[in-house]
Amino acid sequence: MRNSASIAPKPVLKTIDYYMVGISKLEGFSKPIKLSSNESALGMSPLAIEAGMKSLERGYLYPEVDTEQLAVAIGDYYQLSPERMAFGPGSDELLQRIVNTFAGPGEEMIYSKNAYMQFPIYAMLAGATPVAADDIDFRYSVDDILSLVNDRTRIVLLANPDNPSGTYLTGPEMRYLHKRLPSNVLLIIDAAYEEYARVDDYESGTNLVHEFDNVIVTRTFSKVHGMAGLRLGWCYGPEWVVNLITKIGPSFPVNCAAYAAGIASLKDTEFTQKVLDHNERWTKTLISEFRGLGLNAYSSQTNFVLLGFPPECGRSSDETNRHLNSKGIIPRQFALSDFVDKLRITVGTDEEMQKTIDVMQQFLRSA
Repeated sequence: MRNSASIAPKPVLKTIDYYMVGISKLEGFSKPIKLSSNESALGMSPLAIEAGMKSLERGYLYPEVDTEQLAVAIGDYYQLSPERMAFGPGSDELLQRIVNTFAGPGEEMIYSKNAYMQFPIYAMLAGATPVAADDIDFRYSVDDILSLVNDRTRIVLLANPDNPSGTYLTGPEMRYLHKRLPSNVLLIIDAAYEEYARVDDYESGTNLVHEFDNVIVTRTFSKVHGMAGLRLGWCYGPEWVVNLITKIGPSFPVNCAAYAAGIASLKDTEFTQKVLDHNERWTKTLISEFRGLGLNAYSSQTNFVLLGFPPECGRSSDETNRHLNSKGIIPRQFALSDFVDKLRITVGTDEEMQKTIDVMQQFLRSA
């Protein structure tokens, strides 16, 4: 059926392509090793699984609108104020809602050119213009971001730590950036990977929320809590902002299974520590092993490692990707010019990581 000639989408939306999710299937492998989507290698907490399953007994009912219990649980866990939180089906939806609220036609949103590929789409959906700042070897350049700020700028959106690079801005760098932004520019910090940032000079963006009224931080249960399939995100900001974000959001922003599993996951601190320790051990091991093979393995404060394939290593990223696929391993390959020589490897289980290292060693050393 053809569309009626009398209706049409916003012209800018014609330029938007599908977001390229990590592939999960390989011909000839019933259970390939999927290292393409930054999912938690250890999955969900057993307590969270039990709570989520139990909640399905009441799945025929609309989930309660009042998310106070979840907000209190998050507040206790992270030492934050429950009244500053709003919720959504994943931080992705919250980011889109926030950008749509604070930017529109004739206005601009600044982001970094190699950051999360959905960022410019949020701006275009809002009718605003996305403006890409240069980076320095896939790390945010604060000075380049600031050089683009003008009277039309309404939002600066960045991820810290960043996806897909795994790099981060230090606390002083983030404060330097914020201090030089006009007070009418909203700084949005996507902190999906914050729990993995275990370095002394990283500072949570929530600290800035307590000090200033033009900062909002988004968080998620998809990463360290392993709840990617349940879609549970939250944001932290000034009370009037989160109240507005809540009012214009979905009628029922959190499904019953995510609600119950999220609270239970926060209580299982032993499991969360196990996830963090596993991730730190393997990111360090991957970086060391891959650098030893002549690859450019970027330092990471996330649950993945970005790899660059310089000519002298003897293999291209495309060749390596095909070889890994032939062995049942799926890394992340990006169809973007700046990533033509890059692959990204998510931390998997012990067995998956050891096999990946062994396959990579054999392949690269035979070049």
